[in-house]
Amino acid sequence: MKKIVWIALATLVMVMTFYSCGTQQTTTQPTPTPAASDSVVAVTPMADVVSVVEALDMFNHPEKVAPITKKYGYKLKNNYEVYRLDKFSKMYYKNCSLAKLLTADKYEDYPKPLRKGVSSYIAFKDGALIIAVFNQSAYDNLVAQVKAAGFKLDMPGSEDIYTNGTRTIACYKDGKSIRIQ
Repeated sequence: MKKIVWIALATLVMVMTFYSCGTQQTTTQPTPTPAASDSVVAVTPMADVVSVVEALDMFNHPEKVAPITKKYGYKLKNNYEVYRLDKFSKMYYKNCSLAKLLTADKYEDYPKPLRKGVSSYIAFKDGALIIAVFNQSAYDNLVAQVKAAGFKLDMPGSEDIYTNGTRTIACYKDGKSIRIQ
């Protein structure tokens, strides 16, 4: 008899547990969210770094390189080669120190930032102009300038490729650089 009472009590507890664990669920309608759009917003270029518009001008008109880089205080190093990685015909750098020289004309690494000002460099390589900065806010400003200049995202990835139909600009977030081709 005790067995039947325990079985009945256990069954009652299980039934009560089963019904009491359920919660009332109500369905809600999702709120519509406005579609994100790439609206062009005017961007103020940083005063210490060459702007994307000026970089495009330098890319299209090589004779303007010297006056524009002089305006921002960039120094020039011809034939800057990073040992076994890159070779640049011209390297303009500002608030940077050149890497350690390994051989007569090859350097250990890319230029290193100094603590003062916004560090950046402009490099020319095989039909491309590369602008690299060393802090996130300067990089974000460059990307915003690319978008404001009318370039649309063509291929997202580790290197976001923007195009305006004739030119492409690759924005490399990890390296904080943009490459105009």
